[in-house]
Amino acid sequence: MKSIKLIGMILLLSLLLSGCANEVLPSTESTDEVSPDYLDPMQLRILQRCREITGLYYDLYENAVNTATLDQWGDPVLSQDSIDAIESLLIEEGMDVMDTKDSCPCHLTTAESFYAFRDAVNRRETAEQEVIQIRESGDLSYRLFTCRDGIIQVYSVLYPSDSSSGYHYEKHEVLDWELTDRGNFYYRVYPAGDKHYADYALIRLNAPDQDLCAKNRTYIGAGGYIGANIFLTDWTEADFGKLCINDIWEYLFYDRNGTQFLPEGYAYDLERHCYLIPAQEFESVILPYFDIDLETFRNLAHYDPAGDCYPWCQIQTNDFAFLSFYMVEPEVTACRENPDGTLTLTVEMLSTDLKTDCLFAHELTVRPLENGEFQFVGNQVIYQTEYGLPYCEPRLTWDDL
Repeated sequence: MKSIKLIGMILLLSLLLSGCANEVLPSTESTDEVSPDYLDPMQLRILQRCREITGLYYDLYENAVNTATLDQWGDPVLSQDSIDAIESLLIEEGMDVMDTKDSCPCHLTTAESFYAFRDAVNRRETAEQEVIQIRESGDLSYRLFTCRDGIIQVYSVLYPSDSSSGYHYEKHEVLDWELTDRGNFYYRVYPAGDKHYADYALIRLNAPDQDLCAKNRTYIGAGGYIGANIFLTDWTEADFGKLCINDIWEYLFYDRNGTQFLPEGYAYDLERHCYLIPAQEFESVILPYFDIDLETFRNLAHYDPAGDCYPWCQIQTNDFAFLSFYMVEPEVTACRENPDGTLTLTVEMLSTDLKTDCLFAHELTVRPLENGEFQFVGNQVIYQTEYGLPYCEPRLTWDDL
């Protein structure tokens, strides 16, 4: 699931800096004094607005609690509580603010204003709509959508909360957009089809369900959609079908240990192009996630009794040529409690490449356990479009392609 989380980070980056295509206007190294000599009136107006907004929350920013990043090279970031306090202040001031609670996708807190903007656009009226977001650093991500003569422009500024660095300002025309029934506003400013970024940026207008978000993080976050088929094929505890246990090794390793699996130091099978994971380690990580007897598990996972190990193929850079798929983000949209105590989650895959809320969908059944852990019980693909599913053949067969 870490690859999906990486995709989620790419999508978030596209959202925050969603305006880098048609025109990049001069940036300044100082935000204290902005010379109007080279600024057009709209740029000057927007920079003044950004200064006004950051001035409102500067004291909160100065006194914010910082937290360390996940790696040693990243700068400290504001705690979520500090970001929440800044957002609350700006909301009280009547501003159009993105709620960025870290457990759920962010959403615009004043959806009604955005719908009013959409209606004005449809009537070809002159209209404007702000979107304000506080980044982890405390800096301001500011967007202003404008509609004049039926043409939508978006002006984007990444503006520092203090004077330690310069701002970055851009403007461009919105080439395509759609507001879905689910309240997702997709818009495109780049030429379509360049896989360096998602085709569409996304602004959610509806607040997500906190409970479903938690289930998404716990159950879907434990697995993955890239180079693994646990969510992409039909299987049950009575018939595991084509489920490939080996390919979820690194996902469940991360879920259990909180760190990425690094294969250096493990034995390598040159003939099969795979690493050999000692049986005790492999079973201690994966077995708790399934209600399965050891013999069936070993048959499914290609246990090697001679070496007392299991094969695992690492995804290589060249593999992404056939793993390539559209940008997707899993969202749990429903949860059903079953009589036997299991939960069946409906998972729909949002795609910002295709401005669709559901590229494909599956139902995952899990069994919550008393100790806070859980077991995977079964999966069924229930919907797919003409674009199909991500490639999900077991990695041990890739050399045969």
